[in-house]
Amino acid sequence: MKLLGIDFGTKRIGLAISDDEGSFAFPLKTIENRHTAIEEITHIAKDREVDCLVLGDPGKDPGVLTTRTKVLEFKDMLERAGWRVELQTEMMTSLFIDQFFDRKPIANKRGGEKKTKQDESAAAVILQRYLDTQQNKHD
Repeated sequence: MKLLGIDFGTKRIGLAISDDEGSFAFPLKTIENRHTAIEEITHIAKDREVDCLVLGDPGKDPGVLTTRTKVLEFKDMLERAGWRVELQTEMMTSLFIDQFFDRKPIANKRGGEKKTKQDESAAAVILQRYLDTQQNKHD
């Protein structure tokens, strides 16, 4: 089963893709969060023959409730577009990615390029967590 991971942001949306077996996640690309985002995701998912979308969930902590509301609204829009959408916690994802990129050569590139790489890498972490959780359920 092939899956598309999504790291939702109010400015950018990071995307990651799994391998055909649904074992490994890979950063794919970052798109702008604009009125065409659902259509862009649908095009990418159909083109790559994706079966399910995995959307990062910021959780229920009071500090992220506004963000979570936007994520759940985005989930609803994806479902109305015909997609099966699973939520996966994204707790500590940004911290993990920030630490990773601060130690890599890409951190020296222009800020915008670094940020888009971070968004798609965060999507890959979210998707890999989901894949690992599913694998553990079947072991």
